[in-house]
Amino acid sequence: MIILSRIALVALVLSTASHAFATPVFAKKEGKPCGYCHNNPKGAGPRTAAGEWYKSHSHTFAGFKAGAKPAAPAGKKPAAKPAPKKK
Repeated sequence: MIILSRIALVALVLSTASHAFATPVFAKKEGKPCGYCHNNPKGAGPRTAAGEWYKSHSHTFAGFKAGAKPAAPAGKKPAAKPAPKKK
């Protein structure tokens, strides 16, 4: 019984650890601080435009322009604009 509870505890720790350490890996890979992609300088929480781009473009900044709004990933059509009203 004790062995099963220890196995369950180890499984729980390992399952949460992989999620908790994902973001620092991306920061290290890209050479950017956590605050580049997140509003919080320490990371986590709401993302900046750069973070939204990175998430929606297969974890790459290819094609990202600083100061630009996040664009739709390749293969997705942007929402249609309404036709101008006639006077």
